[in-house]
Amino acid sequence: MNAINVLPLWGHGHDVYNYSCFYTLEETVGRVVLTRTNLMLEVGKVRRLRKALQSRSNSEAVRLVIDERLAAKVGLQALRNLQRLGGPADVFGRAPAKKA
Repeated sequence: MNAINVLPLWGHGHDVYNYSCFYTLEETVGRVVLTRTNLMLEVGKVRRLRKALQSRSNSEAVRLVIDERLAAKVGLQALRNLQRLGGPADVFGRAPAKKA
């Protein structure tokens, strides 16, 4: 692996995210590519976010929240698709009849 810098991710309870074991500065199969970017953020909110997530850095906290928001968007789209198809099948017959 020709990574310039490898930063291991320690769990911190964020194992629900589909993270690779390491972030690298080079793209390889199954790895996340990090790029330095200039963002205008409110410092107080970032501090509160970092504390709430118990992350090791501001960057890690922001990455976690971005991943969480993107996952929520995918989940909401799946629910909308399911609703458009008529909802889940009630295989046990326990749900009340739909109101017309």
